[in-house]
Amino acid sequence: MYYIYAVAYLLVGASAGSFLNVVAWRIPRGESIVSPGSRCTSCGSPIKWYDNVPVLSWFLLGGKCRNCRAHFSIRYAMVELAAGLIFLIMFLHFGPGIESIKYCAFSALLLCATLTDLDHWLILDSVSIGGTVLGLAFSLLPNGGSFIPALLAAAGGFLLFLIIRLASIQVLRRKPGYTLAPEGHEDEADEFQGGMGWGDVKLAAMIGAFLGPSSTAVAFFAAFLTGAVIGTIVMIAGRSRRIPVPFGPFMALGAIISVFAGEGIWAFYLRVGLNL
Repeated sequence: MYYIYAVAYLLVGASAGSFLNVVAWRIPRGESIVSPGSRCTSCGSPIKWYDNVPVLSWFLLGGKCRNCRAHFSIRYAMVELAAGLIFLIMFLHFGPGIESIKYCAFSALLLCATLTDLDHWLILDSVSIGGTVLGLAFSLLPNGGSFIPALLAAAGGFLLFLIIRLASIQVLRRKPGYTLAPEGHEDEADEFQGGMGWGDVKLAAMIGAFLGPSSTAVAFFAAFLTGAVIGTIVMIAGRSRRIPVPFGPFMALGAIISVFAGEGIWAFYLRVGLNL
């Protein structure tokens, strides 16, 4: 049964990754995720079920549409593979049950937020707000956490990032036009003058709802740390510091780190703090 569960988590994860590809492509463009069915974005021809097997189909077709031979990005297969492996790792770490299902759902939401933030500088409300509700719902289930700490962490995460956003706006108002809008988003220049986007603020609430207070603190610390390191590397490589970098992927990375190591890191922090 252990191996059957492992395979099931892997396959469900890969299928979830396929669905996330659809969500990340269609919703930002205002399209339905239900109808029409999967189709080639070049010629519009429907994709047959046997050409829509997660991961495998991309390689069997050589990354091309069977009808028009247009290329499909390998990212589709990589997202499916990543989701499958993440689900499998959650099973291996937590075992079958509510806890692993909870963190599989959490990781899927984080992956979706990462995709849309990288592509469109957008974190969907259905992911952040819907994810907050889902995280709180899981906390009501046996082995799903505790509701009050989850609620407090969600509220605390939201308020922390809201304060950062409002404080950043006040600072940046003294330097009009200092932050440059990314290419393709010039008509939304005002939206990039707040340091943190509204999507980040709402995503912080979702992370709190799933992780609870201590693990959320670790997740945010890891997000800011990795963001600072990567941001520094990017600037050294020649990117202007005036062009913003999506923060959602760093929040997702920090949250995943905290899922596996949050409690241990928090306990270590408390031990060191008490000794000091």
